[in-house]
Amino acid sequence: MDYLNTTTTKKFPTKRILVVGSLFVALIAGVWTLKSQITQASVSKNSVLTARVQQGEFTIKVAAPGVLVPEDIRWVASNVEGKVERILKKPGAVVSQGDLIVELTNPELQQKVEELNWERQALSAELNALSTDQQTRLLDMKAAVAKTKMQYEQARMRLNAEEILINQGNATVSKLDFESSKLTVAQLKETLDIDNQRTEQLRKNLAAQLAAHQARLSKLDKTIERAEFELASLQVKAPLDGVLQAMPLELGQRVSPGSNVAKFAKAGDLIAELKVPELKASNVVVGQKVIIDTRFSEIEGTVSRIDPAVTQGTVQVDVTFNQALPPEARPDLSVDGEIVINAKANALYIKRPSASQENRTMPIFKLNPTGSIAEKTAVTFGLASSTEIEVVAGLTKGDTVIISEQTQLARHESITLN
Repeated sequence: MDYLNTTTTKKFPTKRILVVGSLFVALIAGVWTLKSQITQASVSKNSVLTARVQQGEFTIKVAAPGVLVPEDIRWVASNVEGKVERILKKPGAVVSQGDLIVELTNPELQQKVEELNWERQALSAELNALSTDQQTRLLDMKAAVAKTKMQYEQARMRLNAEEILINQGNATVSKLDFESSKLTVAQLKETLDIDNQRTEQLRKNLAAQLAAHQARLSKLDKTIERAEFELASLQVKAPLDGVLQAMPLELGQRVSPGSNVAKFAKAGDLIAELKVPELKASNVVVGQKVIIDTRFSEIEGTVSRIDPAVTQGTVQVDVTFNQALPPEARPDLSVDGEIVINAKANALYIKRPSASQENRTMPIFKLNPTGSIAEKTAVTFGLASSTEIEVVAGLTKGDTVIISEQTQLARHESITLN
């Protein structure tokens, strides 16, 4: 008897296995491709900057921008009130001491000087008249003294003659006449003494009067001198040989006493004012060597002053020069300065990579000998200068590394340079 076989034979899902296998292979290939892209990338050699590790004396410098400014700056202010009549020099002009810069006008000053001179003439005439009158009075007094002296001498001679006759017993001279002569001589002598005293007193009195008038005249001379100085001040002149830097005036402008008229800078007497970042300023001290770059020349100088205050994140450092300035040097010229802070002998150093900091370790791409591949390498840096940094570990002399911005390459372990 035949039995119906009801057992169903299951067919193996070959197609499903193939699909799953294909997906697995694709996943593995994707992961491998992604890993390859992460670990290695390709860039153009022209798109990156490289630098070679050097060994030798490493100079630590602080870079700072600045300007050239005159060491001797003078503002000339108006001494008088006046109106700007003429402007003979403009800012930037080279001037010599005594050159006329601005001409002001003030008719009142001219009139004042004329009136004072007239007053002086009148006072001088009064002084001459007083002197003449005094001389006349002195002559009159001298004449009176001479007359008294003559009378005294005559009386004394008469007294001497009478005394001789009386001693001889001559009766022609009475005792009364002799005594009268003695009184006359004594009186005339006293009168002569008084006249001499009056003469001396008159001389002193007249001298005092003359001195008082002379003092008034001297005071008036000073007033005239001041007025003439004010009148001369209407002619504003350069106080030194140099450059006219500023002229804040216009024709017809009214200028009051004390107003600034012109700013002058002494020729060839320039210093550099550098703006050093406050974080670097602590390393700067007076006396350090400085190299100033005018973009045409390099000038050697010395730190002469450090401003104690911080302004907008910078510290002003003044630099005086140790050599003659080049022809392009002029006030307000923008310059770049490098202050030499320290020097380290036989050190490894390199141009500063982007984002590098002193005394820090950071990854950096080092090129292989052929320059075709750059691999990420941990490098420890030491002291840093404005453009260079010391290499403490991770690199050797002659190694070449990428120093340009590496943010986009940070996720790669190596890169291929095309």
